[in-house]
Amino acid sequence: MKEVFAAVAEQEKGEFDFTEAVFNGHRGSKVFVTYYRLELDYKGNIITINYELGNHNMAKIELEIKNTEVIPQFLVTNRSQYYRLLYRKANILKVECDDVFFKRFIKGLFYSTGLELIARDNLFEPRIRTSLTDNGIKILVTDFNVAFSDKKDALLALIDFYKCIVDYSENSV
Repeated sequence: MKEVFAAVAEQEKGEFDFTEAVFNGHRGSKVFVTYYRLELDYKGNIITINYELGNHNMAKIELEIKNTEVIPQFLVTNRSQYYRLLYRKANILKVECDDVFFKRFIKGLFYSTGLELIARDNLFEPRIRTSLTDNGIKILVTDFNVAFSDKKDALLALIDFYKCIVDYSENSV
C-alpha cells in the first residue's frame, strides 16, 4: 500500500508520509499498525487522506469546501443487504439529499468515477457526508473500512469523486 500512496502523491504532486507502530495485544501478542497520510492540493483545496492498516483498518478522507452555499447537505451510504437481495439490479450506493439536481449529479459521479462498480464487486461501503464544523465551515468526509481487495482503485475513485465535487463548487458560482 505504501507504493500506491507514494505513486499517487507523485502523480498528484501531494505530500505523503507514513508511520509504523507496534502495540501490545492480548496475552503477549503484538499488533503491527501502519498509518498512511496523504495530502493533495486540487485547485487550492486540500484533500486529506488517512488510512490506518493493521488494527481497525479504517480510512478517512476530508475536504474543506470553500464555496459552502453551492454544495448542499448530503449523505451517501450503502443499501441494505435485504434491499439488494430483492432488487439485484439496483444501485449499491444511495444518496440522501434535498436538492434533486445535486442528487442526480452525485449519482452520475458514482458511475463516472467507478465507485458504484467498486462497491458492487467488493465489500466497499463508504459513508460520504457533508458536515459543519464549529466555525461554520462545511467539510466533506468519507469513512470506510479498507478490509477489501481493491484498495487502490477505491482510493483513486474517491480522489476523482472529491475533485469532481471541487469542480462542481467552482463552476456553480
